[in-house]
Amino acid sequence: MAIPISYNIRNLVVRRTTTIMTALGIGLTVAVLLSELALVEGLKTAFTATEDPLNILVMRKGSTAELSSNFQRTLYQDLKFKSGIARDSKGEPMVSLKMMTILNLASVDAPDGMNITLRGLPPVGIEMRKQLSLVEWRWFETGKREVVVGRSIAKRFPDARLGEKLKFARGEWVVVSVMDGGRSAVNSEIFADLNQASADYNRSEVLTSCLIRATDEVAVQALINDLNADQKLNVDAQTELAYYAAQTISAAPI
Repeated sequence: MAIPISYNIRNLVVRRTTTIMTALGIGLTVAVLLSELALVEGLKTAFTATEDPLNILVMRKGSTAELSSNFQRTLYQDLKFKSGIARDSKGEPMVSLKMMTILNLASVDAPDGMNITLRGLPPVGIEMRKQLSLVEWRWFETGKREVVVGRSIAKRFPDARLGEKLKFARGEWVVVSVMDGGRSAVNSEIFADLNQASADYNRSEVLTSCLIRATDEVAVQALINDLNADQKLNVDAQTELAYYAAQTISAAPI
């Protein structure tokens, strides 16, 4: 056994260039695999942390993502009094209209800009997101060009830090606070007042989607069935968990 082992060791030394290249190739393969697995796990963690078991996402029928959904504001009046919808401390139904669009902001890693999600919400939309908390200052005020940025956004984008102004739509928007969404995707988003944002983008009547909070877990499926069967509404309703799980399908080939 001594001869083959010594021969192999001597062969590695003599062919050190080939040996080094082989080791680097194996190391690179492992590094790529680990990075891809980390990416997939990060997506799953972010989306899972974002959902709430009592929240139901409603989009236009046939839409596969919020950004491609056109949700008419008039539908809000037809669905907000459905049976099984929870109510807030004032007795109002917990139904939040949403408008989403994409901003391009320069970051520390990408000076030419990166795509960031802007989400327009009413006050009840913030109340329905139990995982949210403010790191600094206050929430945006309705009717004003003010935004609250996610913790990750504030760290990576110089123009999105507290007190700075972002230029998009029809004017400048003041960053009034930084929010912390735990491990959720909210940390990489920007929140603004729904009515102000939709008006600036000329989308006052055609929004993106609607978020509904059910009274309990039993009411969730009954409410989804009711919404999907209502031909007048013509919408697709599903739990937040089901929606975000579908958004990770693209990572399956990885």
